[in-house]
Amino acid sequence: MGGWSWSLRKPLLVTVMIAAAVLNYGVSGIAATMLVGAFAAARLSDRVPVGGCICVSFVFLCVCVAPMLFAYGPGASRGASYALVFVANAVMGLPFPIIDALLLGFVYAKAPTSMQGRIAVSLTVPAQALAAFSSVSAGALLPVLGFRSTIAVFLATLALSTVMVLCSARIRRIPRADGWDTAEL
Repeated sequence: MGGWSWSLRKPLLVTVMIAAAVLNYGVSGIAATMLVGAFAAARLSDRVPVGGCICVSFVFLCVCVAPMLFAYGPGASRGASYALVFVANAVMGLPFPIIDALLLGFVYAKAPTSMQGRIAVSLTVPAQALAAFSSVSAGALLPVLGFRSTIAVFLATLALSTVMVLCSARIRRIPRADGWDTAEL
């Protein structure tokens, strides 16, 4: 067995299994809040102005990420730190279904039927590429900058995006679903 005894491999195997379980809990938390967000999106889709909801959602995401800056500070125990990161990450999943339902609903309602396939590709492909890029960026930044600095970079990027959304009068003015006929795309 290559010189490794079972007694040396067992702790490594247990560590890998624990890490996988911890990762699974994080993904489960995000999935649970996204499910709650999907139910909220069904209730909100006809009742709230899209622009205002998008603005609030972006600010909400910044508020969720900010506590993670302090997750691994001096005096924080490992359990408390992980719990903070877990809760902050999980709660971040809440607005994504709401943003998708409201914003994509508006875009598809305004787009001609013949253009909807092209619009779907032009929206989803860049979003998927950015999602992959963010994972690669986080993976590259963590060993170089550490957790807190990586979160700071992520929060700065998210805050910049939030400022852009808040400063866009066209986004802020997107009305409720019953006003989409008169709204401009």
